[in-house]
Amino acid sequence: MEIDIEEALQRSDLVFIDVRSPREYEASAIPGSLNIPLFDNREYRLLGITYHRMGEHAARRAALKIVAPKLPGLADAITVACGDKMPLLYCRRGGMRSLSLYQVLSLTGISVLRLKKGYKAYRKLVGKKLADYKLNFGLIVLHGLTGVGKTAVLHKLNMLGHPTLDLEGLARHRGSVFGAIGPETPRSQKNFDALLLEQLDLLQGFQFIFVEGEGRRIGNIYLPPFLFEAMKKGVQVLLTAPIKTRVDRIIEAYRPDELSRQELENLKVALKSLQNRLGKRKTADLMALLDQADFKAVAEILCTDYYDHYYSDSRPESARFDFNIDAENVSAAAAELVELAGSLQKKNKE
Repeated sequence: MEIDIEEALQRSDLVFIDVRSPREYEASAIPGSLNIPLFDNREYRLLGITYHRMGEHAARRAALKIVAPKLPGLADAITVACGDKMPLLYCRRGGMRSLSLYQVLSLTGISVLRLKKGYKAYRKLVGKKLADYKLNFGLIVLHGLTGVGKTAVLHKLNMLGHPTLDLEGLARHRGSVFGAIGPETPRSQKNFDALLLEQLDLLQGFQFIFVEGEGRRIGNIYLPPFLFEAMKKGVQVLLTAPIKTRVDRIIEAYRPDELSRQELENLKVALKSLQNRLGKRKTADLMALLDQADFKAVAEILCTDYYDHYYSDSRPESARFDFNIDAENVSAAAAELVELAGSLQKKNKE
């Protein structure tokens, strides 16, 4: 039996089972779904080659040979993963992968559903909802120079139970030329869109949401126009902190002494990309400091000579902010923001 994506998302008795290859699942998936693939990445690639070289019939026979020995294990894995809930199988477009496993599970007496038109239907739904989305809450937008503690304050507010939207966390990117440095792989646009929609729906009902100020892009992720425009119209708050505090926070966030050799090389590549702005000599000096593992010196120079210069609109003397808050103490800054939100809510009621 097939089920539409709209109905499936309303039900709490289903477990979404993504039967696509791990690489497909990593690139884009329905949030909360489990990946129990029919074919691993290598098998899926080889089947694609067979299809293009020898046709659909040959590819189906090759697929049967690969998947037949796996079927008992796949059925067991799905049964264990779902517990007392019903599995909802999906593949890319609701085609042979989900259909073949659906038929096997049905024959063994397992109650199972298939997602009509597969992941493609979910992606279409997300795109439509984001295109038509209407925010019913205001935004308190946090700004500040690099290292000032915007993300730390946002996380503190979230820990205290206040509504926040962590866009860089959703993107797995810190929003700068060094934003992708670290152990986590940046998310794809499709996964970001899905998680953003999920978060926005959870936040409906609040009067104000705390969010970090961003441009139109976070790394390779584009924000939907309605959200970017709402951020521009929100309450603009500038966070400030001394340079020493900022450097310490940058080191704590990136933990450069824990980076792998490849991650350090990626850091150097990112640094080289700034050569046109920093100049060859300064870039070479920063490379030498990196080789000496003097990460604090690197962070301070980047703050004073790059970020503070090119992001001058986040300096205290800028007139575009509604409020300025000292963020040297993260807890104190969070408390002040909570008080600000309360006063704004009170003002709206008057």
